[in-house]
This record gives sequence, C-alpha cells and structure tokens, in this order.
Amino acid sequence: MSNHRKALSISAFLLAAALTFSGCGAGSSDPAPAASDAPDAPAPAVSSAPAGARDTAPAGDPIRIGIVTTLSGANAGHGEYCKEGAELWKEDVNARGGILGRPVELVYEDNGETEQTYMNAMVKALSDDDLCAVYSNGYSNQITLVLPEVANYEIPLLAGNSSQACLDANNDYYWMLRLSDANVSPAMVLACRDQLNMKKPAILNVNDSYGRGMADFVVKAIEENGMELAIQVECTAEEKQFTPILTQIVNSGADGIIAINHQDQAALVMMQIEAMDIQLPLMGCSQYASALAMDTAGEASNGWYSLADWSNEVQTESGKAFVEAYRKAYNRDSDMQSVCAYDAMLLLEDAITRAGTDDPKAVNEALKQTRDVVGAMTSYTYLEGDHSLGTSIMLTQTQDKKGVMIDMVAKPGL
Repeated sequence: MSNHRKALSISAFLLAAALTFSGCGAGSSDPAPAASDAPDAPAPAVSSAPAGARDTAPAGDPIRIGIVTTLSGANAGHGEYCKEGAELWKEDVNARGGILGRPVELVYEDNGETEQTYMNAMVKALSDDDLCAVYSNGYSNQITLVLPEVANYEIPLLAGNSSQACLDANNDYYWMLRLSDANVSPAMVLACRDQLNMKKPAILNVNDSYGRGMADFVVKAIEENGMELAIQVECTAEEKQFTPILTQIVNSGADGIIAINHQDQAALVMMQIEAMDIQLPLMGCSQYASALAMDTAGEASNGWYSLADWSNEVQTESGKAFVEAYRKAYNRDSDMQSVCAYDAMLLLEDAITRAGTDDPKAVNEALKQTRDVVGAMTSYTYLEGDHSLGTSIMLTQTQDKKGVMIDMVAKPGL
C-alpha cells in the first residue's frame, strides 16, 4: 500500500472483526444463503486478509455509486462529513484491488437546500444508467418524496434516515441503514424511565415527518410504560427561538424533556436550555449526540442523554478503528453523516461482491442476503421483509462535549 495514503486500511478489519456489541445478538451465525446469481464462494464484503495483502491494481470499467448530499448552502457541513466518510472507504477499497477487480468511482450530486433541488438531484442520480446504487443522507421528508422515483428506476437507494413511514411504503429498492423510529422510541422512553427517573416527561419535536413520526412512537411508549405525558410542543424546522416553547414545558410540571430535532436545531435547543438554567433530565434523539450539534452547542451539550447511532467514544473494535482512521485522514472527529456514508459503502461492497455484478437489480437482491456485516456504526443483517438493516443503537451521555457510550440496545427480534 502506498505510503502517501492518509487513511488506515480499516475496511478489511471491519468486516473480518467479530461482533463486540454487548447485548446485540446480530442474528443467526449460520451462513446467509447465497443470492441466485452469486458466485459459488462469495467473498466477504471486505477481504479478511491483512491490510495491503492484495496489491493488484483494479482494472476495467469502474463500478459507479451515486451519492446525493448537501454540498452547498447553509447545511453544506452535512455533505462535507458525508463525502469524507465515503471517500475514506473508496480510497481503501481501491487500494485493495477494487470490487470484482474493478475500480470504484463515486458520483456526487448536490441536493441544495430545497425539496425541489433535492428531487432534481435524486432523479439525476437514479436515472443515471452508469450507477449501480445510490446513497442519500437526506431528511425523511425528502426521502419520502423520491420513493416513487426509486421504485420507477429500480435502483437500490440506501439512506441515512430513520422514519418508519418510509419503511411502511414497502418500496423494494429502499434500504435504511439505521434502526427505525419504531424501534428506537420505546428504548428511549425506557431509558428515560429507568435511568433518568422520568415519570411525566414533555416532548419537544420538529413538525416534519421525522419529528412527528418519532414523537408518535414516543407518546405510545409513554402510555404503555405507565408514564404520563406532561405536554407535547411542536416547532417548525426553521424555528430558532425556543424560549417561549421551553417556558411552556417548564410551566407544564414536566420532570424531564424528550427532544426530537435535526442537528442544527438540536444545538440551538441545548444552548437555550442552558441559558434558561432549566434543571431537568434531558433526553435527545440521535441528532443531539452528533459531532456537529455538540461542537456548535459546546458546554451546553454536556449532561444530555441520547439514543445515538454514533459516538466517537464508541467502544466496539470496529468503531474505534474507524474513529482512528478518520482522525488520521481528516484531522478531526467524524460525525454521524460520515459513518453512515462509510457503512453504506461497506454494505454495497458486500452486496456487489456476493452478486458478482454491479447490475442494480442483482445488487438489490443481494442486499436481501445481508447477514452479520460488521460496520463502524453497528452490524447489519436483513430480517425477512424488514429493509432496516442496522441491529443496534447506543445509549450515550454527553460529557465534556463527547458522547460517552453507556450501553448498546439491540434491535427487537435479534
């Protein structure tokens, strides 16, 4: 492996590593059945050989994967993290000989800042006959808009969102990396009850499909666990002044706050709660444990709990390897956007390798055979009829502006 490469060769380690997620149980240990058009002896998603053991340069037509993310405007930081994670994987896989002996290219489309520009970017990617799959880190309401186009073009879309409503659309070509809100929300409420001693929490949620969808599951879990909802207050995605909303929550008699917002807004909520000196137990969705939100909020992020998909304080061997490699490559900590993009590429590498082709339909069928693929964020397994591939999520508490992992929560059914 050439000395100029900044990143460690970690992909080989990730897929060869044994699962270390406590209490995770990532499904059956039996080999997954091979896809109908897979090779007789399918290779793992990434070689288990030591890093640099294969030095044959990839050749032939490139395997192209599309990535739709925000590369301009106010949210360009999300796209920068996404691109860094994907490029870390691409550099490594090409250094190991590519996929099926062919080089890999990533084709980026900037989804801009509006739903229309997102739709335009997605349609451009989905309609590109040279792409075998597409990854998007768009919000759930954006993903919802393009699901009909995904079905129309019959190309796999891996996404970093978590809305159960997207899964309920039963789109055969849509794949979710993370646990859905239907799985995360009950675990969040149990942590509020058992670890934060909440009996009468308040909910603050953004009023889009992500926020409302997750809040609905939280309300249901509160009722099912013998707790009382003090108040539920919604805000728009553009809201920046939370003092009136937080005043309502304080006056409701709530003994804790459950907050569901996107990254940028999560930082504002944390800062304004600190400014108001609200002394209540605090639980946030995964966005509250993101590097972007914690960096922006600074000291105000300390003390928050979260059911988080990612933390740079992760304790799994695969997660720690990713953290180290990312820091070496980019001289900063990764964000959830980084690790989602990285793991999405690992999953596609696994699927393409087992399919023996980059034909989109064959890749999609191979995704249905995903079993015990070890990523940086979690391990991934396909359960019959469930296009949410992640198998666990972390309970974290932010300490000194870092999300410290307390426990791993397994996906029901594993």
